[in-house]
Amino acid sequence: MKILVVDNNATNLKILSMILSKDGYETKTADSLESAIDKMSTLIDLVVIDTTDESGYETCKAIKDIDDYKNIPIILISRDSKTDDIVKAFAAGASDYISAPFKPADVVNHVKAQLQLKNIEDDSEVHKITDSQIEHIFSLAKSAQSKDDDSGKHLERIKRYCVTLAKELTKPVYKQNITKDFIKNIELASPLHDIGKVGISDEIVLKPDKLTDEEFEQMKQHTIIGYQMLKDVYEQFNGNEFIKMAMNIAKFHHERYDGLGYPEGLKKSEIPLEARIMAVADVYDALRCQKPYHDSLSHEKSFEVIKGGRELQFDYLIVKALKKVHHEFEKIWDELPD
Repeated sequence: MKILVVDNNATNLKILSMILSKDGYETKTADSLESAIDKMSTLIDLVVIDTTDESGYETCKAIKDIDDYKNIPIILISRDSKTDDIVKAFAAGASDYISAPFKPADVVNHVKAQLQLKNIEDDSEVHKITDSQIEHIFSLAKSAQSKDDDSGKHLERIKRYCVTLAKELTKPVYKQNITKDFIKNIELASPLHDIGKVGISDEIVLKPDKLTDEEFEQMKQHTIIGYQMLKDVYEQFNGNEFIKMAMNIAKFHHERYDGLGYPEGLKKSEIPLEARIMAVADVYDALRCQKPYHDSLSHEKSFEVIKGGRELQFDYLIVKALKKVHHEFEKIWDELPD
């Protein structure tokens, strides 16, 4: 495997090259954007860019803008772990992000994960994603959720709520839409609903008081950020259905059935079914959670709030399905409380 290592600091360049060479990789080095472009080729399997300024992001984007190299994964290493820089890395086309200082094993593990993703074999024209690769994608979602979910149980609850609703919805008119693959995909995709929060400042995500109008407008951008991040993965996997569903959930789970949601103001069946399911699951869990700006509600009160939002905030048929399985929701919460 050939890896191009890019860094304008000679010492860092040598260290990175030694780490990767020791693990058996063949490395080439470059100390500038121009040098990196000159040494790129279709024989390069992966690029590692260590950056201390804007030049790293520019190098990443310049490589991705060349058609022959757009599918070669790039790992960006940064000395600054601010969420804005993480988003900037993915916007520039990076496949992965490492915060410095790092351990040699961190670099090697990230490289191995990206090379595994790159080498997925085609199966009936649909790229499959292994459990280890899914976990790698989920690491970003976990980073986003860790901002306001100390217990870490929210993502697991959400997954189980969505599967419970989807299975119940195979009985009414959605039976033709909800297949075994749909249920499996929503189980995998639902924990990625708030992945875009990695791009929202901690001051807003963690604010204990009600957001100002300006802050709320910034918070709403997590739907777009998450969609764009997952779109890059979708293109890498040539149309994987699980990632496509994750894109829909990330972007549209704050849409409302009456058209008053965001980011696009979709209504009724314009909203993807998986996002309509996610909306009910997400709101139920939010109502059950203790937050600085509201007290935790009981299962009964949470269920009543959602019933009151049918055909306004929520799809009536999904609320009807919840009515049949709401005790399962209570059981999930009791098994995985905050």
